[in-house]
Amino acid sequence: MSDAPAAASSAPAAASPAPAGGGASAAVPACTAADVKATLTEQPQRREGDSRMALVQLTNASSRTCNVGGWPVITLVNAADEAVTVPTKDVAEPGESVPADLAPGTGAFAGIKWTICDKADADCPTGNTIKVGLGKGGPLVVATLEGFPNPEQSAITLKSLQVGTIQPSNQGVVAW
Repeated sequence: MSDAPAAASSAPAAASPAPAGGGASAAVPACTAADVKATLTEQPQRREGDSRMALVQLTNASSRTCNVGGWPVITLVNAADEAVTVPTKDVAEPGESVPADLAPGTGAFAGIKWTICDKADADCPTGNTIKVGLGKGGPLVVATLEGFPNPEQSAITLKSLQVGTIQPSNQGVVAW
């Protein structure tokens, strides 16, 4: 029997003990960028003025179970494969991160919200792809982009970016 704290009993669907702090899955190694495939799907129904949203799906592409949590690292990249500086803020949306053990082929989710700008403006960060990582300063992988401008157009503009928390389900991650 588990002696999990009473406050951690709000996740009845979890097959493993409820995560608490950073030690929830001590036996399960953290996923690295090389372990995951990232897909960003723009949400046209969430457009409001210059604001855009996308669902970030992190799928375990490795042959081992690994753990994700916190915030994904989202980096705009230009045609020269250089990171483009974008003012970015991690936000607790849709709530605190819920770390998840990902078996091979399973995924976790996060939402991102950004403000677009006119790429002709000198202060408009512009790129042609997005890379995703799992830790600040760590390795990044090229994301599959769905609903974004074609890479050849170098028309992805991110005046500012908010990155939501990693969650084990996609429910609610783009509802903020």
